[in-house]
This record gives sequence, C-alpha cells and structure tokens, in this order.
Amino acid sequence: MKKENYEFVRYITNDNDARWADADEIKNDPTLTQINVEGDDCQGCGIPLISDGRSAYVDSSDTHTLVFGSTGSKKTRLFGMPLINFFAMAGESFIATDPKGELYAKTSGLVDSKGYKTVVLNFRDLGQSDFWNPLKWPYEVYHSGKRDEAVLLLNDFLGTLAAPQRERTRDPYFIDLGYSMALAYLLFFIETASPDEINVFNFANFFGSNPTSDAAEKMQQCVAEGSIASVNLKGVLTNKNVEKTFANVASCVSVMLQPFLIQKELCKILSASSFDIRDIGKEKTAIYIIVPDEKTTFHFLITSFIKQVYEALIHEAQKQEDKKLPVRVNFLLDEFCNIPTIPDMAAMVTAARSRNMRFFLMVQGMSQMKEKYGNSAETIKGNCDNWVFLTSREYDLLEQISNLCGMFLYTNHDGKVESRPLISVSELQRLKKERGEVLIFHGRNYPFVTELPDIDDYHFKKYKPIERKEKEFPKIKQYDFVSITDDIIAKKLPLAFCMEVFKEVRYGDFSNTKKNDIFDW
Repeated sequence: MKKENYEFVRYITNDNDARWADADEIKNDPTLTQINVEGDDCQGCGIPLISDGRSAYVDSSDTHTLVFGSTGSKKTRLFGMPLINFFAMAGESFIATDPKGELYAKTSGLVDSKGYKTVVLNFRDLGQSDFWNPLKWPYEVYHSGKRDEAVLLLNDFLGTLAAPQRERTRDPYFIDLGYSMALAYLLFFIETASPDEINVFNFANFFGSNPTSDAAEKMQQCVAEGSIASVNLKGVLTNKNVEKTFANVASCVSVMLQPFLIQKELCKILSASSFDIRDIGKEKTAIYIIVPDEKTTFHFLITSFIKQVYEALIHEAQKQEDKKLPVRVNFLLDEFCNIPTIPDMAAMVTAARSRNMRFFLMVQGMSQMKEKYGNSAETIKGNCDNWVFLTSREYDLLEQISNLCGMFLYTNHDGKVESRPLISVSELQRLKKERGEVLIFHGRNYPFVTELPDIDDYHFKKYKPIERKEKEFPKIKQYDFVSITDDIIAKKLPLAFCMEVFKEVRYGDFSNTKKNDIFDW
C-alpha cells in the first residue's frame, strides 16, 4: 500500500470507494474554521483536525466528539489542552474534568486574560476550591412552585449517590428501597429547611442522627397521606419485618451519604455556591473540575455536577427565542467512563446540539462504554460525528475502526484483483505516538490519518497559571429535625408546608393560614 508524503494528512489516492481523504478535502469542509494559533481571537473553535502548531483547522460546528485512547496515549496533550485554548480564543464557555490539574496549569492564564469567570472545583485540594451547593438550585426550583421539576432534580442527585452501590451488586433490592427512603427524607428536608440550612451536610446529618424506624414514623406523621414522601416511607415501614428491613435499608442510605458524614471540609465547600450555574450559558465561564484519578471517592460529584448544570442550561435555553444558549457551552469530559453513569446521557447528547452545547468525550475503549452505559452506549456513540482513534489493545474496537475505514482493491503480482482493509488491526496498533499520529472520522468525509502537535509545540501566547488563595470555608447553620417535627405534631398539622407557611408553624401563629396555602409533598 503506497503512502504519499505527509503534509498534515496521510492519504492514498485511488479510484475505489475505500480510500483516505486528502488534506485539501478536509480543509475545504464547510464545518471547519482555520485558526491563527498565534493570534488573540478566533471566530469559531472546536477539535483540531489538521494543525502544524501555527495554524489549525478546527471543527466549529455543533458536532459532538468521541476520542478513543488508552492511558498514556496523549489524549489530553493532543486534544484537551489545545481545545481549551481554542475555547478561550473564541469566547465560549467550557466545563472540563481535570484529574491532575494539568489543564488548569496550562490554560488558566490565557482564560483569565480573556476576561472569563473562572471556577475551580478542586476536590484534590479542598482549601483551593470554589463552592458549589448541589441542593441550592433544586431548593429554589421547589419553592418557586415547580415541584415536579425539583423532584426530578433530587432524583438525579440521589441517583448519582446510589450508582456506585448499584454497579457493585446483582440484587439492588435494599439499595432501591434506600433510594426511596432517602428521597422521602430529602423531600421533607427541602420543604422544611430554611435557605441558610439547605446543604448536603445538614441532610446527611439529618439522616445520620435519625436512622431509626421511630424517627421515620414520626416524620410520616408530618407528611400528607398519598404524597411522594409518604408513599416512599410506607414502602419501608409497612414491611413485615420492619426493624430488620429498615436496618438494611438505612445502612444502604448511610453508604450513599458516607462521603458527607466523614469529610467535613468537603461538606463545607458543598454548603454554599460561589457562582450561579445558570450563568454559564449567558457569559463566558471556565469551570475546571479537579478530582483525584487515583481514587474514586469524589467521582460521583462530577456526575452530579454535569447533570445538574445540563438541566439548568436546558432550562435557560428554553427561555430564549431561538431555544439556544447565548454563549455556547462545551463539556470536555476526560476519562468519561471512569465517573459514575450520568443519568439520561444518551438523551443529553441528542438534545444538546440544538441548545448550543457540545460534548467532547474521552474514553479508553468501546467495552468500557458498553459496561457503563449498556445499550445507551450505541446512542451516545452514534451522536458523535467526530471519532478520533489514538491507540488501543481492545480487539473489538480495533476491528470496528478497521471495518469503518473499508476495503480497497488492488492487483497482486499475478494480475488478480484482490481486496484488503484500508488499514488493518495490526496497522492501527502502530500509529506513531511520538509523531502525534491519529486516525479521524469527521462527518461524512473519508477517514484520514493526521499528525497533530503536542501542546508544547503550539504557538499559543504564554501565560502563567492563575495563583489561587486559600478560601475561608462558609459557616453552616444547623438544621433541627426534632424541633421541626415537634412543632408540626404539636399544632396537629399532619402535612409538610411550603416555606412561607412553615415559618409560621415553626416560629409563629398559624391561625391565619388559608387552606390553599398548603400542599402535600
């Protein structure tokens, strides 16, 4: 198989259906934008398809991208770091997972120089982290009257807490009961806590201090018959062997909440919000999520954050006349399959494009995606128009990539026409890492192999990383479950109330409350 000289792209010219795309074909694709790397700004940004370090042709369309590469294949240096530089030059928002803090070190200076609002959720060094309260937005949605939406958000949050246990067991019976009971407790907490009390520490402490069937029965007296909280509590309290069942269920909930019970500093950075997630699509915002990759303790927080931000941005997009965010938001998710499953991920990648959001998913292999997302892996994969392959030892993936490239015809030394893969499984394993050699499928173009520069070989303007100062942790106002339930029971009001009404129950006279002020969640 004759190989032409490299310009930026390796290609083979022949008249058969299966062939390599040449450099001019790729450059002339209407979805690509040429960027002067040495400049200050650019009109579009996206994954680099062709680059020599001074100039780059990037996919500026609304296309999602899937990058395959085993550990050490330079996914971050060839794609992650250049991508963030391009985002900053174009003024687009981004959310990036950054296990080692390398993305922040390499790009935060440029991002800061462009006037971005920069947020760092640093779960490796909690003292260096900004604050995010995962219950703040659901609480605000709930008390704005949109209780159905709030319940879905709370479901998502609890789902990320329960996911690690579900993935480790074949019988999720008690985990599912625990999930239901945690939702009942969380709904009661959301309804009765003040804005200063609403945080995961208070919720975890609320359950941890009251993990008995007696406490659950007391709470049952304070919620309306037929409400979500009541139904979920009865699922446990009406069991034949209440004490034993409740103990098993409570232990599952305790495992879900354990990170909040044993990590006080973690609870503190999750007890307040130093930024509004709804603004990410309104003004250019950079969010770095630094989570240790050597242990999975905090990985569920990535899932929870990504899901909540996505829901908030969808909500904000719906307010716009064209149903799109004013500022495009890019999700750059390194080690995508090493974090707990993101609920509804297949639907997210399907709907994101029309809302001005893009996903860049970096994975080690196809089997990893199937194990994590099951049948939804095919939908996620199918919604990514850009596929990038660096290296793998996973035979099924290698075979699929080879088959997608197709077969080409050639004449052998006996004059017979035969066929062979455009690129074989063996050849795929020998792409040159030191030369930045990658195979790319872009849209409906023929496949092509290109050499991409390492981040150090790009001619981006150099900036020092932003120096961050130790932050003072917010103080937590404690939530008092006992006094709350005593107040409700003493006034013979077996309901949970909206915040305005409940304040009267807890702190003042309830005699003037109207019947229609009460709801029964």
